[in-house]
Amino acid sequence: MVVRVATYNAALNRPYAGALKQVLTCFDKLNSHTWDKQAVAVALVIRHVRPDILLLNEFDYDESGDSLAAFCEHYLENPDLPQALLAPPIYYPERFSAPVNTGLPSGRDFDKDGVASDKGADALGFGAFPGQYGMLVLSQYPILTETFRSFQHFLWAQMPNAKLPQKSERQGGGDWFDQGDLAKLPLSSKSHWDLSVQLEEDVLHLLCSHPTPPVFDGDERRNACRNHDEIRFWKDYVQGESYMLDDAGVAGGLAEGAEFLVLGDLNASLKEGDAMSQSLQYLLDALEIKQTQLPTSDGAVEHSPNLPWAKWHTASWRLNADYVLYPRTIDRHFSVQKQGVFWPESTSPMAKSVKQASDHRLVFMDLKKR
Repeated sequence: MVVRVATYNAALNRPYAGALKQVLTCFDKLNSHTWDKQAVAVALVIRHVRPDILLLNEFDYDESGDSLAAFCEHYLENPDLPQALLAPPIYYPERFSAPVNTGLPSGRDFDKDGVASDKGADALGFGAFPGQYGMLVLSQYPILTETFRSFQHFLWAQMPNAKLPQKSERQGGGDWFDQGDLAKLPLSSKSHWDLSVQLEEDVLHLLCSHPTPPVFDGDERRNACRNHDEIRFWKDYVQGESYMLDDAGVAGGLAEGAEFLVLGDLNASLKEGDAMSQSLQYLLDALEIKQTQLPTSDGAVEHSPNLPWAKWHTASWRLNADYVLYPRTIDRHFSVQKQGVFWPESTSPMAKSVKQASDHRLVFMDLKKR
């Protein structure tokens, strides 16, 4: 048994509520001009790589589910899409999405500009409207929704030894967030999900998230601090810490011996960028994964030929940001048979679609049952 699991920041976000739903559902199969060109490119990438299980980051959340249904029907399953010979249709019988914190009003002035706008940096997670930059999971295998755990509402201040931002001397010193802020501010900028899939006799926990970018802040580095702790959460979770409380009121981390993957756009790299990389290092150490064991691509090297860490990049803006992480301990039920970053060189027939689809690249891992 070999299962391909992937993560992909598809950048299918739009500037106002309902915009993504509008472009995906206004579809006429007899008129290719009604197709959204970016959605076509994203679908071609997915269809070409053909993951069995896929986490999509930055797909605007739609409570009705119409956006997801339209994307699957009109783009992933459509035999008339361009380049169908390179990327035949793919069908995902199991689909999952849930609310996220982006764009949810807080009533607080988190960015301290004197206005509690309830949008952008003042929302519970950065966003122009509720659900922007959402995430979802598509699967060929049964999704066990009855055991789903969400940590969307877990407060940042509830994390022991949280790296809460402090004002610099130039900013006057002291805590950046007051007690009123901390009573509202969740750890997760989108959400943290523990979503299980049934792989024959095995249950695999998908630990999904999309931490905030560690930039767009000030000397206090509030986004970098939040990114650090959003990643640290998974290290604590897989090690069975007890402090985390899920949205159903159940405390505690992952059960000992459970099979799991950590996946998503973590917006952090060990070697480059603005993130506080300690939490990513701690997570990789907990999973016994070395930098050299992370996937690479020839396309990334072609894109940045003079950068020493280029082969590990997963984003066009030159960073290793996206991860599918499976523990390398010997007691696991699966082994890593293959992994990769789908970033073909410019001579590939798929190169144009990859570039048009997103500023991120799809990352995949093939797990083989031992």
